[in-house]
Amino acid sequence: MIDTLFRDPGIPDGEKCVYTVAVAQGPPALDLVGVIDHDGHGYRSTIRAGSGDGDFTITVEQRFQRTGDRLRAATYRAETRSGATVVSREEANFLGTAHLQIGDGVAPFPADLMPLAGGLTLLRGLEFIEGAEENIALWLAFSVHIPLSTKVEQRTVVEVPAGRIDCWQIRLRPRLSGLNSLLEKMLGGFLPPVVAHVEAAPPHRLIRVDFPTGPMPWDPRGSMELVS
Repeated sequence: MIDTLFRDPGIPDGEKCVYTVAVAQGPPALDLVGVIDHDGHGYRSTIRAGSGDGDFTITVEQRFQRTGDRLRAATYRAETRSGATVVSREEANFLGTAHLQIGDGVAPFPADLMPLAGGLTLLRGLEFIEGAEENIALWLAFSVHIPLSTKVEQRTVVEVPAGRIDCWQIRLRPRLSGLNSLLEKMLGGFLPPVVAHVEAAPPHRLIRVDFPTGPMPWDPRGSMELVS
């Protein structure tokens, strides 16, 4: 059995979470709905996001395998449409496979792999203790994944459309270990972080995410907030 850092948060069958996504404190630009169903030894997640006028929609289907009290990303399917036209499709099978890994040749995916959209599920499985830090392989596309550090910073109350909710605040940023120490310090302060708030009470719903829309500190920030 391959161990992984993500714990099973005990998500109920059929859980539905509705979010709004906005940029620079503007009006909501996207609506996002996530549904999680039990699927044998794991979960099946379906995420649908759209602009509301039908001009843009994206559907992401993911499976997460449960082994004991732990979770791993198993499969990923995504389709983006502009109106009725398919813009892109991507698919990945992470378990029991080998792929061309940058810098490692043909090799299996890392055990602690998290697709970007998989954060709505897998971040709920972190250890919520103040100061706890973990390293995650954030999967972007094809076999491209980057090291990501997570740190549980503090417990705080967050106000979103769904109400005032007691949360753990988590900071995520690219991990730059292995660089020259001075360069790592400079870049670490320059790359914008992602700040997530996860409900303190099980099953630890993702409540709010504050994220950069570009790589520079002056790029506007975006936010995703729980509505219901």
